[in-house]
Amino acid sequence: MISSAGLVVVGAGVMGASLAYHLAELGEKDVVVLDRGSLCSGETAKSGGFVQTHWSSPHEVRLIAWSREFFRAHAEPCGYVSAGYLHVTGSEREAAVREVHEMLLSLGLESSWLTPRELKKLQPLLRVDDLVGGAYEQSSGWADPLATTRFLASRARVLEGVRVLQIAVREGRVLGVETDRGFISSPRVVLCAGPWSVGLHPCPERPLPLLNKRGQVSYFSRPGGLPRRELGFYDEVTGLYSHPDGQEMLVGLDWHFEPLYGPDRYDREVDPDYAQASQAALVRRFPSLAGSSWLRGVVGVYDFTPDGHPVVDRLLEGLWVAAGFSGAGFKSAPALGLGLAEWVLHGAPRSVNLDFLKLERFE
Repeated sequence: MISSAGLVVVGAGVMGASLAYHLAELGEKDVVVLDRGSLCSGETAKSGGFVQTHWSSPHEVRLIAWSREFFRAHAEPCGYVSAGYLHVTGSEREAAVREVHEMLLSLGLESSWLTPRELKKLQPLLRVDDLVGGAYEQSSGWADPLATTRFLASRARVLEGVRVLQIAVREGRVLGVETDRGFISSPRVVLCAGPWSVGLHPCPERPLPLLNKRGQVSYFSRPGGLPRRELGFYDEVTGLYSHPDGQEMLVGLDWHFEPLYGPDRYDREVDPDYAQASQAALVRRFPSLAGSSWLRGVVGVYDFTPDGHPVVDRLLEGLWVAAGFSGAGFKSAPALGLGLAEWVLHGAPRSVNLDFLKLERFE
């Protein structure tokens, strides 16, 4: 066990790994990443891995767009599938979907508006009689969360099975971290512990406005290998989101998020009514998948902020935090890791804008 490091990253999920990767790219060598479990053993492993720019905030869209190019450039080690992303809508939500579509075009990003007939041509299995159109991103898709995290962490020194007990602070300055294996002295610490960040946050005068909530997703079979045209997909009418995952299909549904009292105490079994509703939405939109069967479910913890955007900020001398990603951190992780690395090493992000994620917006 080490006794000191130039910089300690708490959390070996995709965000901690991305930060470590970019720190190495920028020449910082004395970095250690700590995780109470193993690399990518937390909530990142449960991510659906979607990478699409159809998002309401132009600031976050820019981060996702930068990250998408990173995924495309490192497609093999990240398991990135650039199969396209389709976001369909009925009349009730058409204006909102078109607004995002127009925003993407105004930012110089790809987005094609498709009519119901064009939707059917793109994805022949799609039921379109209750749809008015949709936005299509040709180079978007999904990545493998575990492969991505392993790739990003490949240049880092990761210590697994090390539980951080507290971040030591004296007179407004970080001293290091106390672990169950001893104290690690460090003048710089970055907290990337997801739902566990609040419990390790050492600044009561600047509380993190995070609320942990329980979320779930299902995996279904693909009878006959359907759908043959693989797409990332979201449906405003049913709340269905999905993408193929090898011989399986990730199937999620907009659903109530249950507040939790702690990130370790929750029911890890998928609710039966959620599984049934997910299958009903899948079959409604893709009738030919009526033969799909439920294979397994994944239940995890989301750390939500009041506005749905993460908190990425310097809290005091030598301490930064990146948390509260509200279930959407994976798709922007490469850009966030770069910006945070530049902030730590150079005093401010240079390549991307992170100002809109500062904690002061809640204070």
